[in-house]
Amino acid sequence: MTDTGNYYVLNHLVLITGLTDRTLRSYIASGILQGEKINGLWHFTPEQVENFIRHPAVLPSIQAKRNALVHDFLLDTYKSQPEACIILDMPGANRVKVAEYFCYRINTENFRDIHFSYDCVEGIPRVILKGKTEDVLNLTNGYYQDHPIE
Repeated sequence: MTDTGNYYVLNHLVLITGLTDRTLRSYIASGILQGEKINGLWHFTPEQVENFIRHPAVLPSIQAKRNALVHDFLLDTYKSQPEACIILDMPGANRVKVAEYFCYRINTENFRDIHFSYDCVEGIPRVILKGKTEDVLNLTNGYYQDHPIE
């Protein structure tokens, strides 16, 4: 996320939550999603994003989107190309660095049709990736090359 410093922008939140830009803007208008508008773009600190994701009015929607990602993959038996769906639980990993890595790579590289979900379950980062097998493995292997398990 070099372009935005230590902030997330709306596109990152769309990726992380699975919610639409319009839905996120309605949460901003209602005050549930707090942020700062800089040069016409909304920016959110990691703490603001975490507070938003944990908000009782928001959490069920995010969980439903995340669960639907895996469920839809399992139900789709007529795939036209090789696809993968992977759930990574990463105990001991820095939750901010995990989210930043996947958001940055997905936003800056040529990943089409990749679906991404991020959550922190009881302090353990959880990433769900769904898409072309090659892309899912590229992202996953890239993360572990840059952040070896100790």
